[in-house]
Amino acid sequence: MGIRLYQFLASHFNEKARWTLDLKRVPHERITLLPGPHALKVKRLTGQTATPVLVDGDAVVAGSARIVDHLERRFPERALYPQDAVARERALAIQGEFDAEVGPAVRLAKFFAVLDADYVLGTFCREASPAARAVYRAAFPLIGRVMRSSMAIDAANAERARERVRSALEFVTANAGRDGYLVGDTFSVADLSCAALLMPAVRVADWGGPTEHDSDKTRRWLANWSGHPGAEWVRAMYRRHRVP
Repeated sequence: MGIRLYQFLASHFNEKARWTLDLKRVPHERITLLPGPHALKVKRLTGQTATPVLVDGDAVVAGSARIVDHLERRFPERALYPQDAVARERALAIQGEFDAEVGPAVRLAKFFAVLDADYVLGTFCREASPAARAVYRAAFPLIGRVMRSSMAIDAANAERARERVRSALEFVTANAGRDGYLVGDTFSVADLSCAALLMPAVRVADWGGPTEHDSDKTRRWLANWSGHPGAEWVRAMYRRHRVP
């Protein structure tokens, strides 16, 4: 059996794993799960409930950073780790900071702004059958409460998260070099991580990936950042390096 990626259809940590697979042109199967019902399947595979999860033969790899590392070692072409040791350490440190702080902040702030049944169905459940969508809609009041509780989504945390998103956009603006890259003069894991994890705050046109539910809520959310130079940096990384 080939490589399989267990994913949410629209998720920035999952997008980070998908981008790595596509950039390295690794043949694989994507298995889309629904938030909430996904937990049983993922826990059987990994002992925890977060996506993405990569299955490659006997290897079961959970988490986007571990997946990037696994694929970098297994498929070294189109390398994402800089050859220079100092540069590699810097790139991995940027990835680590964005994984730990920025990715969760983007998710929390965005869900506070847009989370409702229509958003979840239109963003995460587009590939589900009509019957599954109907069941999911009926169950959403409970699923929504669990999501808000598990991620501590409230007004105070959302305000702090928005400031973290803003500081992350300022970080990529301030640290992009002459060629636009954060470490050295080539695209690396630092650029991929920052662009993928900031993407939910940026409208990226025509990149060939999953789209989200369009509503007044999502448009207002995206308008917060649309004119920021960091948002243009994200769009530039997608134009230049996001292989469909």
